[in-house]
Amino acid sequence: MLVEIGWQGPSIGKDTNATYAADVFSYILTQPDSKFQRDLVDAGLVANAGIGYYTQRNVGPINVVLVTSPEKAKAALKAVYAEIAQFGSPNYFSNDELENSKTILASNDLFEREKSSEYVHTLGFWWSSTGIDYFRGYQKNLNAVSRADITRYVNTYIIGKAHIGIALLSPAVQTRAGLTEDDLVGSSSTAKAAGQK
Repeated sequence: MLVEIGWQGPSIGKDTNATYAADVFSYILTQPDSKFQRDLVDAGLVANAGIGYYTQRNVGPINVVLVTSPEKAKAALKAVYAEIAQFGSPNYFSNDELENSKTILASNDLFEREKSSEYVHTLGFWWSSTGIDYFRGYQKNLNAVSRADITRYVNTYIIGKAHIGIALLSPAVQTRAGLTEDDLVGSSSTAKAAGQK
């Protein structure tokens, strides 16, 4: 079964610096040896766990996607919300993870520019969604992302912020999983205090 949790993220032109932090932080967490992956995938709670941010001029969405079994769904959601609560912790990722992620992201960006066919698609996307200036300065601004930038990003857009949680499953699977609305949005006091039930 598929579970998705989503937030409204930063917008180009309103909080452009946070968009670079979003890219770096998402990349850190998608690496197989990240705490996020170890605590969810390696622990056997989910088959797959991802987090992403889609850069846009008007509210780029942030989403966490989990693939799990009905029997593990409640435990997986409890665990992912425990991870989210730790996103702002200074020890959640290492300095090496931060620097490696920036280097790999920059390398991937350069690689995409090598093929004319790929470059045209990449350029078209950035031109239509953010503007050419954003694209031209992407690598420089990506490399400037600091731990403080990531902390500001997660505290501004994720931790304790309004979000949605959905699960794609059949009625029969729902009977087995027994998921509630509180499970999907997190049953923490922070979520309830924000009016998310």
